[in-house]
Amino acid sequence: MSDCIVIGGGVIGMMSARMLAVSGAQVTLLDRRECGRESSWAGGGIISPLYPWQYDDLTNQLSFESQAMYAALCDDLYHTSGIDSQYQKSGLLMMDEFETPAAQAWMKRHQIGYENHADGALFTHVASIRNPRLLQALKVDIIQKGVKVIEHTQVENLITKADKVLGVHTSKGDFLADKVVACAGAWSEQLLTLKDEIFPMKGQMIVLKAQAGEIPHIILDQGRYIIPRADGKILVGSTMEKVGFNREVDLLTKQSLHEFAWQRVPALKKAEIKYHWSGFRPASLSGKVIVAKDETYQNLFINTGHFRNGLNMAPASANKITKLVNE
Repeated sequence: MSDCIVIGGGVIGMMSARMLAVSGAQVTLLDRRECGRESSWAGGGIISPLYPWQYDDLTNQLSFESQAMYAALCDDLYHTSGIDSQYQKSGLLMMDEFETPAAQAWMKRHQIGYENHADGALFTHVASIRNPRLLQALKVDIIQKGVKVIEHTQVENLITKADKVLGVHTSKGDFLADKVVACAGAWSEQLLTLKDEIFPMKGQMIVLKAQAGEIPHIILDQGRYIIPRADGKILVGSTMEKVGFNREVDLLTKQSLHEFAWQRVPALKKAEIKYHWSGFRPASLSGKVIVAKDETYQNLFINTGHFRNGLNMAPASANKITKLVNE
């Protein structure tokens, strides 16, 4: 029996398990596949909401707190795992939206400035990480910290009695714990009854092969982005498709993403498309993240609904849920 079960091994689940373990808890983490192979792996790794004025105060608060933590976090993970998450503060060049009244009011409120650029506004404070590497490092780190990681284990339902959760029933039997933290992402509705519905929002992305240093900044325009990696790979994304759990990718989207990239960086027109994939963001009907104690069960905690911002909110979300668990 564990002090705490964490359901879901994405970045939110692993970060939550990490903070709970650091606080002294014996933690078991369960994942239906392999840790870090769903939304967290599929995203771009930008450590900032794309258009932060479109989000609620909690999203921005958790994002600001996480931004301040990421550089040191990546250093810590490198020392414990030997895996470099490739944190780089390359800045984000925003080509649209930054001159709207909502954007200007938000920047004034939070004292966020930008450098004028020929193609838009350059937010020099924005960083990115190579999310698959971060996830690999996190998994090594939490195992070293004593978290029991059990993969390929489907959580089928909660085991409850009156107003308490006793544990979870899974494809590999029952697991019992004093407290349960649900970090099931886009699959939250299959397990939980929430006032704010969580549903999958599919996104398709591609990777282009280019020369290292060819693009100095992240580029954002019309909700899509171009992210340079240290080795020259260029990530381009992402679509927004409310199609359930349909993982299919299609040629028209692949071509559309490539066209988006080379129209903004002409040198990418002849760049080879190396990979094309899709993932499912955990979206909520309200557009708000849920980091809270459950209203029905006194020892159930919810950390989900991060939509496009799971990576950039994960450290602070994990801190917040850990404080709630330990109250």
